Amino acid sequence: MPGRFQSGWTLAFMKILLVFFDFALWVFGCAVLAAGIWMKFEVHKFLDVNPSNPVASHVAIFFMSVGVAIALVGLMSCYCTLSGNPILLYLYSAFLGVVLVIQISIGIAAFAYQDAIKESFKNGLKNSMKSYKNVEANRDAVDTMQTALKCCGVESYEDWQDYGLPVPNSCCKAQTCNTKNPSSINEVGCYTTVVTFISSSGKLIGIICLAVAGFHILGLVLTCMLASCINKWKYETII
Repeated sequence: MPGRFQSGWTLAFMKILLVFFDFALWVFGCAVLAAGIWMKFEVHKFLDVNPSNPVASHVAIFFMSVGVAIALVGLMSCYCTLSGNPILLYLYSAFLGVVLVIQISIGIAAFAYQDAIKESFKNGLKNSMKSYKNVEANRDAVDTMQTALKCCGVESYEDWQDYGLPVPNSCCKAQTCNTKNPSSINEVGCYTTVVTFISSSGKLIGIICLAVAGFHILGLVLTCMLASCINKWKYETII
């Protein structure tokens, strides 16, 4: 009898822990969805400097899809936890394992191809600058980026001279200026600004990735432990 009572309390405690985890997973999914929406409607203006290859928009759609999937899984996992069905819990833990492997794979791929991603961004920015005078979409994208990031050109304002174009007003430190005067414009290039920001944020990004991975491992362990406790409790009840 004491064993059953102890198992019952353990089972209740495990369920409470897992419900908190499920809620946190749902919140995380909503946060990823919100980040995707933000990228879709705001950030892409700064990164999609080549409209023929809108990488940021594609990434935003990916984030939104992943966010919706995680949020739905968080809701379904609450049902699995409260129903106390060991089979559903083991299936859910298997899903968390698959998600963890996918996240690690994405992280490794992003690290391995970071130079290629940087080069792609650099080439896209150069192509947009080349067609700045003739293609309105490229002109708007470059102007938006230079104004928002307070940068000019690819690596410096002198890049505009390489394309035989005057430095645009979007490079001005103030609303309007004499673009022929270097002291009146932002001298650092947009590529340099973005790469420097990403490099300086590398440690923070790494910590966030490790925290998310640890979060999923915790959920996987808790789910398996709960399923095991339920099976043990059912066995003790029969006896």
